[in-house]
Parts: sequence; structure tokens; C-alpha cells
Amino acid sequence: MTWLARVPVVPLRLIPYHLAASTSCIHQVRHASTASSTAIDKKKAYSHTLLLPKTDFPLKHKDIVAAEKRYRYKTSDQLYKEQNNPLFVLHDGPPYANGNLHMGHALNKVLKDIINRYNLIRGKRVHYVPGWDCHGLPIEHKALAAIGKSHMSMQPTQVREEARRVALEAINIQKNEIKDLGVMADWEGEKGTYRTLGFITHRLRPTYYSPSSRTALAEAELSYKDGHKSRSVYVAFPVEEADMSESLREVYQRNCGVEEKLELAIWTTTPWTLPANMDGGRTKFGDRSRPFGTYAGGIRQSRGHRSSASLFHSPTLSQSKPSIMAAKHVTAQAGTGLVHSAPAHGHEDYEAFMVAGMLPDELRCPVDDDGRFTSDLMKWTDGDVASSLVGKEVLGDGPSAVIELLKHRDVLLAEQKMEHRYPYDWKSKKPIIVRATPQWFADVEAIKGSAVEALEGVHFHPAISQKRLESFITSRSEWCISRQRSWGVPIPALFGSEGPIMDQKTLEHVISVLNREGVDYWWKGQIEDFIPPHLQGQTLTRSNDTLDVWFDSGSSWTMLEHLRRDPLADVYLEGSDQHRGWFQSSILTKLISSSGGSPPYGTVITHGFVMDEKGDKMSKSAGNGLSPMDIIHASVDYTNDASIGPTSISNATENMRKLRNTLRFLLANTTNAESQELGDVTLRPVDRYILHELSSLENLAQGAYDSHTFNKAELVKLSWLNPNLKAEFSQILSVRAEVQKLAEQARSEKHIKTSNQAHVNLSHFMGSDAQSLSALLGVSSVSLQEPAESQAEEWQYESSLELETLIITVQLVPAKNSQCPRCWLYTAEVAESLCERPANGNHAGMLTSIVGANIRMTNPTKRGSAMKFKAIIEEQTH
Repeated sequence: MTWLARVPVVPLRLIPYHLAASTSCIHQVRHASTASSTAIDKKKAYSHTLLLPKTDFPLKHKDIVAAEKRYRYKTSDQLYKEQNNPLFVLHDGPPYANGNLHMGHALNKVLKDIINRYNLIRGKRVHYVPGWDCHGLPIEHKALAAIGKSHMSMQPTQVREEARRVALEAINIQKNEIKDLGVMADWEGEKGTYRTLGFITHRLRPTYYSPSSRTALAEAELSYKDGHKSRSVYVAFPVEEADMSESLREVYQRNCGVEEKLELAIWTTTPWTLPANMDGGRTKFGDRSRPFGTYAGGIRQSRGHRSSASLFHSPTLSQSKPSIMAAKHVTAQAGTGLVHSAPAHGHEDYEAFMVAGMLPDELRCPVDDDGRFTSDLMKWTDGDVASSLVGKEVLGDGPSAVIELLKHRDVLLAEQKMEHRYPYDWKSKKPIIVRATPQWFADVEAIKGSAVEALEGVHFHPAISQKRLESFITSRSEWCISRQRSWGVPIPALFGSEGPIMDQKTLEHVISVLNREGVDYWWKGQIEDFIPPHLQGQTLTRSNDTLDVWFDSGSSWTMLEHLRRDPLADVYLEGSDQHRGWFQSSILTKLISSSGGSPPYGTVITHGFVMDEKGDKMSKSAGNGLSPMDIIHASVDYTNDASIGPTSISNATENMRKLRNTLRFLLANTTNAESQELGDVTLRPVDRYILHELSSLENLAQGAYDSHTFNKAELVKLSWLNPNLKAEFSQILSVRAEVQKLAEQARSEKHIKTSNQAHVNLSHFMGSDAQSLSALLGVSSVSLQEPAESQAEEWQYESSLELETLIITVQLVPAKNSQCPRCWLYTAEVAESLCERPANGNHAGMLTSIVGANIRMTNPTKRGSAMKFKAIIEEQTH
């Protein structure tokens, strides 16, 4: 089963309508019929005396497109505009504006629409403004691919113009397609905000970097690929005797001669980072390193040759000698237990240097924006030792060149090819590196404790998603928020001789210029236009970086600040991948920029992904993708991955048909009914039963919607609230089942064609009246007494029913009277005459027909539809 069409409807209050036509225990009934007849024949002579309801609600629209145009505006746009109740806010997590909708979009938008419409029915005023993520690499990539150019060959303003055109086209496409899904929203609102935040610093430190996209990336922009191939190497690093610890010196003197050198065997899976080595690091487990081959404890003896460390440490330069330090991230589980340290190319190395207080003023980072070795290598070596590396790609032929250099210098101990899990750029699908570049960082360490504490006041569905979000928040200390692209929100920073200038006066001046001239003016305008009065006369430059798209969209909660409420949004709902994305960035930007420690959301709902019927992830590239525009009509637990395919779509279509049939029947019977107070009517057991079923269903469905477990609203299991009603109606239902068995026997032996040709005698039956029972049991008449012994019947079927301490005898015999030409029941005293029931519209049975009586139509050709209605209602109420 799928998630589009089988989501149950919220139960409506049908009680006034159910009782609308009743002034006593006798009820009128309306039969669903859109047919009208002009021919008056014998069977239709009394049609004008029957209360035959009609409805314009069809079983199936002849022109679905025309029907959509007719009703969509009323039920979506107009309905949204006419709200005037207490506020309910669902803040939209913006999708990328880079193409048509896919099934994941449809799942997301339909779930949001269900929540919004339910809250509207509950008397709230929904605030839902659709959003789009218009910035970022995906849109820029698509725009440049369309014109066949690289961003390196274009001016920033040209890139932005192309990206803006693609984004606006995609927004228009997606907006129309979301409307086609029937989503109710504020489609005319175009509000936006720009906000500056604190806790921001600018410095050089290692970040994820994509050479293929030429920009820094955040953790949320990575995808991890298994089977990535690397060349790991074991390399000799020197240790001078003067630098040895006492225990290491004992090992050296015991195993090495006077002329022999001592070296440590280090292991690395990224040999291209060796030129950036700044120290040797080892595990904190004292002197116990993992033995390497015949070398004792990772120690190698050598005679007079130059070691690997000295390859990139010129003795003629005033540089610190390589040293050994403890680091928690190094273990003896792989390699030798000793690794080299390149803080410009490793997060762990950088943190280890900071903790040890050994972080230098300048990090060695001999890799440029294209991911190639730079000539900086020449500064750290004598002669032309490293010249063969300059210009090599560190993700291409660079590692091979480094390994060849190690071989040539006789410091390569061993080489091993390995396959492992490796991070890739989520859009270019190419591997990334870690590289130290000047970036803007948000200090997450200072607020992550407050963020985790704030999450305790948030309701999560499913509950496990809270732990997942907490783990992403606590696992980071800083957040790189800058990107080296043209398409995005600029970071409005000016740079002087001592670094960035971000004081309040400068920011206010820069933002006032952007508000007046537009964001593109940051690239078009003269630098003098952005220099505030108190900095006039200084030589300044501007930042060329743009904001990380997660920081951009994560601050979208600022659009809700004018509502002046806490939390700003009642619900955030997105896919499970947003724990490390939008859910996280939203609370971090909120806590960084505002006081009070309050998250922007009250409830966080997570849904799964859309899979095909085989359980594979659905995508266009895999050939198993389905467009929501092709399948607008298709209940599952949406918190798990949801499957969709031909079978589930067929099931959804059938459920939609049943729903339409049920609604049509109810509308046909209540269109012109007059409302009455419940206390003004006399209720029979069947009436009380129907009210019980409706009330129980409503309560259970409401609870399911309130807890956002929509699939449970369709799988409700009713329980009795009134024990007396339970006993009474359980007895009726048991007798009804027994009567149906006897009627089927009579039909199979050709005694009757329909059950209304039969009469039922019941003995020892408690409660109810004969007239009500005849409709419930589906026969023409019922007697609540034992038949006379002398009475002989043409045929009869009899059985006994034991209910607790009561034994009921059920006897099915031929109907006593003739068929009434008006109601078709065998209740007329004289053939071809009317029965004694008045011509007030009661002849087709009573409203209790919806739980079991034969539903009759004036037009015999409609009887099949009537029986279908009956079956549907029986299915709904039982």
C-alpha cells in the first residue's frame, strides 16, 4: 500500500445528519441515485411517493482535468485565504529549485498537506508558506552545464544571472506541480529576510574540499562511497639519539650499532599528504607500537641514507625538527601504531596540535584550488627534490609521484592497495580532500550543550530521531559556513591589513547598500560604495565567499519572527537526511543569533524515502523512477521508507473508489435533511450502535492524527464504551449472521431469490422491536415469539444460537404477505396493493439499511450499485 491516496479522511460529525429525518423511532432513507425516469410504468407508479435522494457527486469524474480546475482553487487557495482562527504554523523545508518534482517531493508535500488540513478541520488557522532553496552548487552546476561553460571562464555576475534564470524556471515548474497535488498554501506570499549572525570567525583551518567543484563543503554535503581504492604506504621516519626517550634509547643501543641510524615506521593511506608533514604522531600507549615485519616495535635500522622526513624538511632552513606526540585518534588496530601529522590535511591532526599547544602560525598546505601540488614544496626542500611533484593532482597522479620519490630515496618500507569507505562530493560524485583554506566558521562548541538541552522540549516523531539529531550536533565543534562560489548569499565582509572587519557599523552600512541596490551589487559595485564613513581612507577589499546553503536555509525561521510566538513553528517535517542538514542548521542558527535558548520548532517529524516495490531506492538514473504527476492518485508508516509501484497504485485506486462510493451514499442521504438535536429523537439500538461506531472512530482517528501516525487512523480497532449496548447489539449481530446462513441455504435450494422473500421467527430474543429487526436482518418481517405448533410452512430452516445463558431459536420461513409495489417488501395484505405504511417516504426501508437491510432502488438497473453501497458501509461499520 502506498502513501498518496490511502491516507484516511478525518471523520466528520455525521450524527446530526444520521438523525436528521427522524422524529421517532422510524427513519427515512435516501437511496443513492442520479437517474431520473420519464416513463411511468407499473413498477414506477409510486416513485413520486418515495424519498429518493439525488446527488451531483459522481462515482467517477468524466473529465478529471475540468473537475480539478473547478474545485482546486476553492479547496486550496480560497480555503487558505478565508481562514480566521488560532494560528498553526508548519514551516516548509525548502527543496532545491533545480528540476521537476520526484516522488520524494510528493511524499513530503502530501504529508505536510495532511497535517495542515487536519489542523484546519480542528479549527486552527494554518500558516504554510512554500519555500525553495535557490542557492548552492546544484543550481549553479545545472545552469553552467546548460550553457557548456565553466564558472572559471565567467564573471560572478554572469554566473549569478544564469543560475537565477534556472532557479526561477524551476520554481515555476515545481510550484505548478505542487499545486497539481492539491496542496493548500500561501502561494502568493513572497517574503524574505536577510539576517547577520554572531559567533562567526574567519581563519585558516582544514575543511572538506572538493577539487571538482572548487569549493569547501560541509559534512552534510558529503556522500560516502564504499570500495574507494587507495595506496597505503609504510615509510621510515628518523629519530636522532639526542631526541630519544630513555626507554627508546635502551632499545636503540641494544639493537643498533654505532654507525646505524634508527627510524620509526609510520603508516598512511594518503601518501600525497606527506609533503605537508609537520610532526610524527603516535598512539598514546607509551612505547608499544605495532611491530612492522622484522623491525622491532616499528623501529628500523638504517645506514647513512636520507630519511623520508628530511625529504620535506630542509636542514638549511630554520624549521623545527620532527617530533613525536601522543594523539587519541591513533591506535594500534591498523598500520604500525605510528602516523605522520599534517594538520592542514586532517581534522584529527589539527585538533591534536591544538590540544598539545603546538599549532604553528602557518600551516603547510601545498595544494591549490584545483587539487594540485604547488611550488610551495620548493620552499621546504633543498634543490629540486620536490620539483617532480609540482602540478600533480593529489587525487590523480600525485600519490604515485610521491611513492616513486619515496622509493628513489629508499624510505618506502612497504606499499599496500586497499579498498575502503571514502567521502565524495554529493553533487559532482567525485572524491574530496581535506585542505586548509581561509574560511568562515560558526562556533558550535559554545552552543551545542544548549542545543541538546533545548531539544528536550521538542516532540519528535519517531522518537528515535531525537537521538540522531543530538548525535550530529554533539559530533561537531565548528561549522564551515563559507563557500567559494558566485551563486548564493554573499558574506558581507570587508578585509583590511589585519583581517576581516565585521563590526556592527560596517555590517549595517554594507547591508543598507545591498538593500538599496540589490544583492548582485556586491559583485557589480565599487568597493568604495561599501566602505562606511568611519573607515574612509583605508585600503580595503571585499569577501568573495558565499554562505553555505544549509546556513542560508537554516536561518529561514527568521521569516516567522513577525508572528511573535514561541516556538515560531509548530511543526518541521522533512526526510531523515535532514538530521544532519536543515533540522540541525535551524536550531544552531536560532541559538547563535537570538537569546533565550529556544528552538525554532515545537515538533520535528521525519519521514523515510520512496522505494520501488523491490525495495530499491527510486531514482531516474536507476530507471525505476515514477513521476508524481503521472500518479497523483495512489497508507503506510511514512517514517520508514515507503514503496510504490503498479500493485500499490492499484490498491490505492481501489481504496479511493470505495471512499468516493461511501461519500456519495452519505451525501445522497443527507443533502436535504433537516438537522435535529440528539435529545429530540428516540434512539433504537441500531441508532445507538451507529453513534457508538462513529464516536469511537472519530476519537481514535483524531488521536492518530494528533500523534502524526496517519496509518493508524485507517487501522483502528473499535472497542465498546457502553457495556449494555455491547450486550444488546452483539446479540443482534449474532442473530443476523445466523439468519444470513439460513437465507443462503434457502437460496441454494431455490426456495427464495432474495432474503426479503422470507420471514423470521425468533424465540427467547430480548430487546428491540420487530420492525427494526426486519431491516437489520434483511427480511420482510420478524416475529418475536414461537410459531404455533399446528402452523405448517411450505419450507423452513431452523437453528439454535447459544449466547451466554440464553438460547435463541431462529426459524426462517416464507414471507407471510404479498409484495408491496412501492417498497418491494412482502408486507402487503392484498396482492398488487400497498402495505399499511404511510406514503411519507419510508417504504424503501429505514436509515438502518446502511448496516444490513436490503437497499432497494426504484430503477432495478441500479440495484447492483445499491448492493455495492451496502457492502461498503458494512465494511466501514464492522
